[in-house]
Amino acid sequence: MTGALDFLCVGAHADDVELGMGGTVAKLVRLGHRGAIVDLTDASSGTRGTPEQRLAEAAQAARILGVERFNLGFRDGHLDHRDESLRRRFGEFLREHRPRVVFTHPFPDRHPDHEQTQALVREMGFLSGLAKYDLAGDPFRPARVFHWMGARDGEPDFCVDVSMDWTTRNRAIDAFSSQFGPVGPETPISGAAFREVLEARGRYLGSRIRAVHAEGFHCEELPEVADPCGLAERMF
Repeated sequence: MTGALDFLCVGAHADDVELGMGGTVAKLVRLGHRGAIVDLTDASSGTRGTPEQRLAEAAQAARILGVERFNLGFRDGHLDHRDESLRRRFGEFLREHRPRVVFTHPFPDRHPDHEQTQALVREMGFLSGLAKYDLAGDPFRPARVFHWMGARDGEPDFCVDVSMDWTTRNRAIDAFSSQFGPVGPETPISGAAFREVLEARGRYLGSRIRAVHAEGFHCEELPEVADPCGLAERMF
């Protein structure tokens, strides 16, 4: 991949992005934006599936969503945002691909790797923009960092209407058959109840903006509104 990205989604594990914002990824691609997903870990500690299966499933999900995908290969369950090798690898990735907007996990979140990923994105998103910081490549800093909603989140700061892209999102999640299929030990996300929760949240957030389905996000800085009249598409 050459040239700057419009958006980059950073997840700790393959399937994190699909579960958090798969509909938004599909929508951004449909609208003509250029994006990518980067998974930080090798999925070696997962209860279900093998690292090889997860890589293949992740590639299939990326094809469904229409983005390129990268895996940095760090050890699942052992992420540490203070690890210099991880900081350097991710910081240089940012400088190479230069995404205008970055999406990642919220804080706090249920999985420690998710929280470490959020801290890594926050810190290296700033430090990669320092000219004297010891990284290869030209200094670069994303314009915005947004956080999809996690297991412990309540109210989002904004929602994205993904009604037209919900089916694509579900197809991308279904690509991870090792995690959500009927074969394998039971986990908190393997059964039908988890998918019902995802559907219910999508429907609830959609109702908040007069849409069928929506995905919610948090941001540390208020996003600007370029055209307030553009917010008046639906009557409340």
